[in-house]
Amino acid sequence: MKIIVADDEADMRDYLRAILTHWGHQVVAVADDGVQLVEYCRACRPDLIITDLRMPNLNGDDAIREIWKQAAIPVILISAYQCPEELANAAAYPSLRYLNKPINRNKLRETLNTLPTISQ
Repeated sequence: MKIIVADDEADMRDYLRAILTHWGHQVVAVADDGVQLVEYCRACRPDLIITDLRMPNLNGDDAIREIWKQAAIPVILISAYQCPEELANAAAYPSLRYLNKPINRNKLRETLNTLPTISQ
């Protein structure tokens, strides 16, 4: 899969890039805020987005809403915070999943396997 990773923490971006690459996926872009995420999605047309919920300039939730105006790309939202309202929103969208930080690699792999595939 072609994946874009977005997180304002460099360690998390590096961890996700390393593990996803190890599993054979192609990380086509890495963003450190929501504005970059939107720009990279328009340019790269990924198969999946993995994004932090709380980021500067444009949070992950708002960035996803903007991206979905053009393409319904599957998303894994990650956050260190308990966000019941976002979790409820995740349940309403079949192509959206939610994981709490710290990210467990087995849970991440399981979540990747439950996402629907898209055709662009």
